[in-house]
Amino acid sequence: MNKKPIFLVLSVLAVAVAVAVGAQNFDTVTIKLFGNQIAVPFCATALVMFACGALSTLPALLGRAKDAKSEQLQVSWQKQDEKLKEELTNDKIKMLEAKIATLDAALKQSLKKK
Repeated sequence: MNKKPIFLVLSVLAVAVAVAVGAQNFDTVTIKLFGNQIAVPFCATALVMFACGALSTLPALLGRAKDAKSEQLQVSWQKQDEKLKEELTNDKIKMLEAKIATLDAALKQSLKKK
């Protein structure tokens, strides 16, 4: 089952809820940060916190993309290894056939001499 559409729908819903909450709440709230008090609208606080949460997921998303690319590269290398093994097997078979043909020719010549 592909989970991408589910996560996309959940993301869109989360953005819609954050924007709706922010758009309806313009009341000023006081934020205390390192001994300072700052008066800001609640909507700005809600949207900034939502943006910070969204940005915190970027490393996880980038890590997954890197893992997927690495996995594709591994699969490609495995296919190349299998192809190389097949070519080596074919080469060994051809070499053995050539040796058999050479030994057969040498046997026929030695039988003609006798």
